[in-house]
Order: sequence, then C-alpha cells, then structure tokens
Amino acid sequence: MLDGLGSLADDERARFEFAIGPMTFDFAGFIGLRLNEHALHTWDIEVALDPGAPVAPGSARLVIDNLQMITRFTGKPTGTEHTITVLTSEPRRDFRVVIGADGVSLGPIEPVDEPDLEIPAEAFIRLVYGRLDPAHTPATRGPANLGELRNVFPGP
Repeated sequence: MLDGLGSLADDERARFEFAIGPMTFDFAGFIGLRLNEHALHTWDIEVALDPGAPVAPGSARLVIDNLQMITRFTGKPTGTEHTITVLTSEPRRDFRVVIGADGVSLGPIEPVDEPDLEIPAEAFIRLVYGRLDPAHTPATRGPANLGELRNVFPGP
C-alpha cells in the first residue's frame, strides 16, 4: 500500500480530495490524518500488552506536527479561559494551547523561557487524544495542572 501511495505522480496527488463531514482533505492532509489514527490505534493495542508502551518514536515525530486540527474536535472548554504554553521533547516542539469560551485551539509558537508544561511529545499526543491517564503518564515539569488538561482533552 505504501509503495502505491509513494508511486503517485504529482498531478495525481494534486487532484486527490477526500471529504469527511464538513472537512475536505488534500493528499498530504489525508495521509496525515490516517497516520495519526494508525499511530494511536497501534498504541491502544501495545499498551494493553505493555503498560509502559509509548507511541512509537517514529510515529510521534510525524503526529506531533498534525495535532492542530484534531484539537478542535478533542478539546473541550472548561469554563476557565486561559493559555497554556507547552514544550515537548523527542522531538522538541513549542505550542500554545488556548482554552476559550467556545473551544480549544493549539498552535506552534516561538520557544518561551519557562513553559507551563514540559512533556515528552508522545505523551502530549496521547493527552490531546484523551489517552493520558495517570497510570500511563511520564514525568512532566511545569506549573500546568495535568488534571485540568485531562478535562480539556477528555477523550472518547
């Protein structure tokens, strides 16, 4: 299957369009969406067999850059409007989580001196997808309240 996707010509990729609900994806957006799903569903299976299993590092390096869209669906306002800065490791990324009255957004930012939360990228991915329960949470740093963030990203 991957060989088939890789063999598509540029014009074939440019013509690709996939609609789901109110959203329409181009080729890259669709592949990113499917990659995110595959990475998290693979982790769902692996953690059932090994409670310490992380999202695979190779997947985490790709999924971490595809979180903005999913945040609009997984994030739930908590009644307290504010911003939380996040620094991830492996890979390093800097984000701003904006918790508003009507929704939650996530976007990249320039590095800040003292982020509100420092967390491994794979754990931040699981947080945004509602899969960062206390039993599977690595060490974090910063004043951000993980309990609040679990409420912002409650999962299914």
